[in-house]
Formats: sequence, C-alpha cells, structure tokens
Amino acid sequence: MKNKISLIHCADLHLDAPFTGLGHGSVSQERRNDLKEVFEKIIFLVQENNADYLVISGDLFEHHYVRDSTIHWLNRQFKKIADKQCILIPGNHDPFVSNSWYRSYPWHDNVRILTTNVPGFMDEQKGVYFYGIGFNTFRQEQLPALVPPQITPDRINICLFHGTLDMSFTQSPYNPIDRRTLTDLGFDYYALGHFHRKNTSYANEGFVNAGSPEPLGFDEPGEHGVFLVSLEKEAGQIRREIQFLPIQKRFYQELELNIPRMEPGFQLQVELMKLLECCNPEKDIMKISIGGRATHEHKMDIISMEEYLRGICFHIQLEDLTEPDYDLDALSEESNITGVFIRMMREKMDRAGDTERRNLEKALYLGLDAIFKGHIELDQYQ
Repeated sequence: MKNKISLIHCADLHLDAPFTGLGHGSVSQERRNDLKEVFEKIIFLVQENNADYLVISGDLFEHHYVRDSTIHWLNRQFKKIADKQCILIPGNHDPFVSNSWYRSYPWHDNVRILTTNVPGFMDEQKGVYFYGIGFNTFRQEQLPALVPPQITPDRINICLFHGTLDMSFTQSPYNPIDRRTLTDLGFDYYALGHFHRKNTSYANEGFVNAGSPEPLGFDEPGEHGVFLVSLEKEAGQIRREIQFLPIQKRFYQELELNIPRMEPGFQLQVELMKLLECCNPEKDIMKISIGGRATHEHKMDIISMEEYLRGICFHIQLEDLTEPDYDLDALSEESNITGVFIRMMREKMDRAGDTERRNLEKALYLGLDAIFKGHIELDQYQ
C-alpha cells in the first residue's frame, strides 16, 4: 500500500526575541513584527501547498520575553489551518518547564506538543507517526531518558529533534547526539532544529536542519526560509522530495571598507554610498567595518556619517577600526631615529615611480608602527 504526505518544516522562529543588539527603540519592535509576518507567511505556505502538516522543531517563541498577546495571536494562526495538524516540540528557548505556555494555554485542537513524557503522536487516518526529542529545561547537557519510539515499517515515521548534532560535545552542548544514533532509531525523516543556518548535507538520509526562517543576527547570513517536504512510502521504501522555500524579510549584511590612509580631501560619504549600492539598505540590517589610518577629523566623520546613514537605512552600524594617522611633518623634524627614518623614506619616495612610491609609503608606515607600537599588522597594507 502506498502512503504519501507533505509537510512544511520550520524551526527557531523565536517570537518576541528582544533584539537588544539593535537598541530598544522602534527598530527592535519592527523586527519582532517581522517575525510575526514571517510566521503568517508560513501559515500561508501550508495553505497554498495544501500540506498535510506543519512541523515546528523547537524555539517557536522566547519563554522569557513572549507576551500574552503574542500567544493569543499564535493560536489564531494555528486556527487558520484547523484542518491541518501542527506538530511541535519545545526547544531550549521555549522548554516544557512548569510555567510553560505549552502546559497552561488552551491551544487549538490541531496543535500537538510532543514532550519527553509523551513524545509520540500517531495520525491513524494518514498512517504517520511523529516522535519528538525536545527540552524540559533551558539546558540539557545530555539527552533525557527517552520513551522508546513506536516505529512500524508500513507507516511514515518522522522524528522532530532540537539540539546539537554531530558536534564536539565539550562545548556546552544542548541535547548532544550523533547522527548515527538517530539513524539507528529508524525514522524516515528527521526534522531538525536549533542551529539557525539551514543544512541539507544529509538530506539523502532524511536529515534536514531547517534553520531560522528569519535571520536573527549578523552570524546568520544568506538565505533563510522553510522546507516543503513530500514523503512517499511503499513496501517499506521511502521516497523524499525536499524543497527549500525562502521567505525571510530582511538580510543581515556585513561589509568592509579598508582605506590604507585617508588623505586630505577623502570623501567618506562617497565611499560608503558606493559600498551600499550592492545591498538593499532601506530594508536590510547593515554593519560596515572601516579600517585603515584616519586623522581625528576623519574619525569624527565616521561618527557623523553613522547618524546620517541611519536616516536612509533601516538599521546600520559603522565599526571604526581605523588607527590614528602619523603627523609626518612634525615627526620628520625630530632629532632621533624616527626623524631620520622618515626623511630617508621621503627622499626615496620623491625619486620613485608611482608603483614603487606606493610600496615605499607602505614600508614607511610599517616602520613607524614598529617604532611606536612595537609590532606591525600586515593585513592593513595588503
């Protein structure tokens, strides 16, 4: 007998995340609204694709920050797909603790929360068995004692897992486990959550880490979204079709502007605007690291430019990594090794062609770094 179902797999939405790195003003609130908008897109995708299930592999909301109004709103979203089963597990940010909303709230009857004590749900009508491995506490440095899964070969068997997979287990892990241990359980599809970057490296074995549908920080570059998964089983053999659906609203962009030396007349605004041409600054969240050597005036320009750019960008941070420029005229007058070195290098530069002059100028600043700082940083001059 052939059995075929489809599902939308997502994880790590983190509703009501504080976004403290963006300040406490309107930008943080707008980002929280973004997360709700993204979840509404997920509900729409379930409807549009007529998926049988919505599978959420942990960290749907932030336990310490989520508001009552958000929980009510979330339940209304589930009701929009009342004819679909919503299967979810608690993560380390929304664990099944004593005061969890998962315990106390009257969720709509299409919501199935899989816990350590009751980890399984069997949809007899469709012949699909779900099993969850989530969190009872905010930290679980080893897996909780598992109720053995009730797997049968004639059903489609799906495991929801939130935690650390195939990583060094000495680095404060969360639900550490290796892939082989999960494989030996015998599931047909492993809906993974916890790490915010999507990963389909082992999709041929049924392992998919959904990542976060909306990026939450600069350490989460690239595309984010959800997975549309079709599973077909016949005579004990499983066939999988896995499709990534990008749905994120904003990108986090990190850029670099490295000016070895900001000469008089250098227009910082012009260079920054050129850099932003490759992005969507009105929508995305930007960080630009500025390196090189800068005078005091140029450093003040960086401060004022950040204020200016915030008026035309959704959110931008300028990171000043510049170092103070040397006053070569004043230093060359000194009667010491520094003065001698500068005068000698300037004489060589006056006689050199353009290419050699640039190399000699780099050598001059490297030498001054060695004199004044006791070390040199070659990457500034590449």
